[in-house]
Parts: sequence; C-alpha cells; structure tokens
Amino acid sequence: MPHLVRKLSDSKPKKITCGLIRKLTSEKDSKQLDIVHVTIEKETKEHFHKNLTEVYFVLKGSIEVELDDAVEQLSEGQMIMILPNTKHKAKKTSEAPAELLVVCSPPWQESDEILL
Repeated sequence: MPHLVRKLSDSKPKKITCGLIRKLTSEKDSKQLDIVHVTIEKETKEHFHKNLTEVYFVLKGSIEVELDDAVEQLSEGQMIMILPNTKHKAKKTSEAPAELLVVCSPPWQESDEILL
C-alpha cells in the first residue's frame, strides 16, 4: 500500500508509562517507526529507552520535559527529539491535559523501556 490513513477515534486508548496512548500505526504498517497520540493527564514516570528515538510534538496544552540534567518547556506547535539512553519524564503544565503526537524510531517495544 503506498499510503495509510487512520482516524484517532478508531484507536483504543491504553495506559502506559507515558500516559494514555492511542496507537496510530502498527508493526504491520512500518518496521522503521511508530506514530502514537499521547495524552498526559499529570506526569509520566522517569524512564529511558535503549534503542528508541522519540519525537514529541505538542498538539494541545504545554509540558515540561526533564532530560538527564536539563529541563525544557514546550507548548503547542513545539517539538523535542529525545535520543536513546536519555533519562526523561514529562509533566503537563497546562490546566487541561496535554496532547502529543509521538513518533518513535524504531517502533516502541515494552522491552526497550527502562523505568527508573
């Protein structure tokens, strides 16, 4: 298939370390990347990925991302790329939950996520 169309409301929400996720892609769609919608209602647990690079793009609200020894403030329309082995966690700083589009490469796997 030369393209893929998905509707967010067709994806079943699931609670994980990063908050509430809705997967927009699956392993059948791509072996190179994963695209998910994440809702952060409070904050995520601190963790890192051994192999995964993540890109957070803020769709709604704002977040604070703690990365090793740095802190970044992100609001709607901003993105951050988090490289493998970077300790990180995010918390919403807006009144309403923050919504992010997260691109993961390679696709997210539970075994690659190390909780701290």
